[in-house]
Amino acid sequence: MANRSASASATKAVLIIVVAGTMIFTLPTVMVLTVGMIPTFIAYATDRRKEKYKTVSVGSLNFVGVLPLLVTLWTKDHSFDMGFSVLSDPFNWLMVLGSSSAGWTIYLIAPSIVSIFLQARIELSVERLKKRQVKLIEEWGDGVSGDRKTNQNSDGPVNNEQEGTIGAEKAQ
Repeated sequence: MANRSASASATKAVLIIVVAGTMIFTLPTVMVLTVGMIPTFIAYATDRRKEKYKTVSVGSLNFVGVLPLLVTLWTKDHSFDMGFSVLSDPFNWLMVLGSSSAGWTIYLIAPSIVSIFLQARIELSVERLKKRQVKLIEEWGDGVSGDRKTNQNSDGPVNNEQEGTIGAEKAQ
């Protein structure tokens, strides 16, 4: 048991060193990514569900909005000056915040749309079952209707084999 925790601690330490080393060499990218992904951090902080649907919805579209900024940074000049230039452009902010707002919109509207489709599906299923019930009642009689009043008023379901043996006993 102690061996496993030491191995897990060593793995975490190596992972932290690799991430920190990568961040040092890609600081302009980390800066643009950190500042651009602020709406995702806010969504994560306010998301109380275990599944983190809000974070996934906002975060994925927010990343789509930040990606062109990163591509501009990588293709032109990977420096702090270019990073600040990319972050100071209001059209870039419009793109980042617009894409994250699309994520918020999807998060807020998607449950309503799904519930509409599920409700329509359930109504179709109920309709199908009612048609099947009518066919079964026509074939088997009111005893299979599931209606207690109808079932209590009738003598109950009668089996043809039982009817034959009862009639034979009465005849003797």
